[in-house]
Amino acid sequence: MSTDRIASVLRAAALLHANGQTTQRVIDATTQLARAYGYEAIVLPQWDVVLLRFRALGADAHTLWRDEAIHIRPTGVDMNKVAQTTQLIDHLCALPSPLSEEEVLRSEQALSAIATLKPSSAVRFVFMAGFGASALGVIFGVTSLLTLTLIFFAATLGAILRRALAGENLFVQPLVAATVAGLVGGVAQQIFKDAQLQFVHITPCLMLMPGAQILNASIDLARGRLTLGTARLTYWLMILLAICTGLLIGLTLSNGSLADNLLSTKVPLWLDILATGIAVAAFGTLYALPWRILVAPILVGMLCHASRWLILESGGGIVLGSFVACLIAGISTAILARHLKLPFAALAFSAVVSMMPGMYIFKLSSGLVEVYLAASTATLPMLAKVMYNGTATFLIVMAMTLGLIVPKMLIDSWLDKRI
Repeated sequence: MSTDRIASVLRAAALLHANGQTTQRVIDATTQLARAYGYEAIVLPQWDVVLLRFRALGADAHTLWRDEAIHIRPTGVDMNKVAQTTQLIDHLCALPSPLSEEEVLRSEQALSAIATLKPSSAVRFVFMAGFGASALGVIFGVTSLLTLTLIFFAATLGAILRRALAGENLFVQPLVAATVAGLVGGVAQQIFKDAQLQFVHITPCLMLMPGAQILNASIDLARGRLTLGTARLTYWLMILLAICTGLLIGLTLSNGSLADNLLSTKVPLWLDILATGIAVAAFGTLYALPWRILVAPILVGMLCHASRWLILESGGGIVLGSFVACLIAGISTAILARHLKLPFAALAFSAVVSMMPGMYIFKLSSGLVEVYLAASTATLPMLAKVMYNGTATFLIVMAMTLGLIVPKMLIDSWLDKRI
């Protein structure tokens, strides 16, 4: 067996797995590439490693398999790397197989170039984080220019620190960025008297939400990949824990607080749609989506949020609104992800990021700490608030997850049968 060919397959699998591609698409693309190289392959993605077994095409049943592994964790989200890797694999699979040594060398060079691609520039990353957090504030009804300015400042400062801490522990970046948001929000509460200042520490933390991870985890669990799905789910929960911990640390140090009832105003539909487009563009930046492709998730996000706004206005409730909006997003992004060669989870979450129940999650964590500190003197209203926020978080996350992954799995099943 050619070591160069096997190394190329391993590199392609690592690029897809590490940057947010769904597990099934990683398996399909890697298997197709191996076949183009003249091998039959079995691909077994795990949390810390991707295991592959190779043998030459046409080998008899007694031929031994060659086992290889590449150590990689699926903790990143880079839609540009996934798109370019998938496009390269599709190009190679369209050529007569098995590929010549010259084509193998070119593919190896192309994969090496893709691996070294830089994420979004630091300037774009920082400013879009600020604009995205401010846009989320507008969606939630923030009208105060002071509050929106402070939101922008907290989010950009957190983004600067996230870039500075790149490569450190997986949970340091969200912990530090959330702490900064809590500090800025808490200090603002002490200096100013704006009733909407609560959003200064909430919306920057929403920009840290690991939505792509929960979607990939849900898809893996639904497909029976319990080990990988559980690992992804644990990773998602650990990031949430880091965000909540950082926020509470920042608020404690600055003597700030999370209000039970946040003061906001009703947002007109046109402003809601516009702010949604900005928020989607911001998350597209965080996920390294090229500008030329960004318009697709922006349009999907605007359509989904408009449907949610109309359901809320008609009294349908936030859970129903989130489910219907995510159902539309699931159908749209499942098709777009295949057409644009992008990872579904990142594309889908970019379109529905503003619907994540971040406020309920943060209130839940704050309420749990409050109940713990109160100990035996905890009151029934305190416990009721914790139960309400926990139930709301669970129902909204479940509604969003089902709305996104069920259409994805049905569409994939239907399209795969047609191939």
